[in-house]
Amino acid sequence: MDINETDKKKAGAFIQHLTGNPALQSYSALQREEQICQFLSVNAAQLQPTLSSPSFFQGRKWEEIWAILLATLYEETNRHVIPEMTILINRLDFTFFNFLEQNKYNESAAKQLIIDLLTKMLGNEQARHVFTGSLLAVKNNMVKRYVSAIFVRRKYIHFEITKVERLRVGENEASNMISLLVLMRPLIYMFANQNIVPRNTANGCVFPNNFTNAIALNLSSKAPSIPEAVFKSAMNSNASFIENNKLEASARLANILSSMFKNYRPGIKKDRGADTAVKSWINVARKNYKFYGYDIKLLDELYNIASDNGW
Repeated sequence: MDINETDKKKAGAFIQHLTGNPALQSYSALQREEQICQFLSVNAAQLQPTLSSPSFFQGRKWEEIWAILLATLYEETNRHVIPEMTILINRLDFTFFNFLEQNKYNESAAKQLIIDLLTKMLGNEQARHVFTGSLLAVKNNMVKRYVSAIFVRRKYIHFEITKVERLRVGENEASNMISLLVLMRPLIYMFANQNIVPRNTANGCVFPNNFTNAIALNLSSKAPSIPEAVFKSAMNSNASFIENNKLEASARLANILSSMFKNYRPGIKKDRGADTAVKSWINVARKNYKFYGYDIKLLDELYNIASDNGW
């Protein structure tokens, strides 16, 4: 749909007004976007008479108004998200590539390719929804924090990563790898179509393992500068461990960490005597682990880590 300059300005002013709401300032850009989308959807009947008046988008149907506002909101959110995402990718150390395949990789080319893929991915509504937690987990060093604790404990998750998956990596390499998988996880939504029937959950979709493998091969064939194992684990983080207990530990961990921090808001204090937000999330996830396709032993260890550290 074509949007004229007048409509762009009016939409921009309206979206700026909504994003400037003081009640939303503790949210990340993508979290604010979700809150605003929910507000517009719930209040559509009340908003339509005003927004279709001469002061705004005269004569337009709600579907057209919604499309204009959504495009403007995405553009505003992307102004924050794309630079943030680019900084995070460029901060990662890709030396773990050499542990996956004994080839010489062009790190700068690989990083730019991933940035381009993620930027394109932001055009997908479902991907944006899932990317909220991915971005927060990496930006707030939550991946690094939990991977560090995993390597100190050297229990189930460490064994699954180093012995079963056979990733001969240290803590820093594992942290950088899991961070990259978390950020790349939503790429799968660029390829979902009506022929795929994923299971919808609160944290995204659970895709069939044959589909995640096919997408990994597709991406890998177009990106020889990135080891195939990276795409495989990133896409398999959208599959169910219950349906395939051979899924990589790195994929299982990336799945949980990106979902765990979807509603994370740094600085929000818990009530006295209450569980932390992370422990509450894990408790719910443990009760429903089969539906979400999570590894229950992995959840149990993450819960113990959160408890031991007051997280």
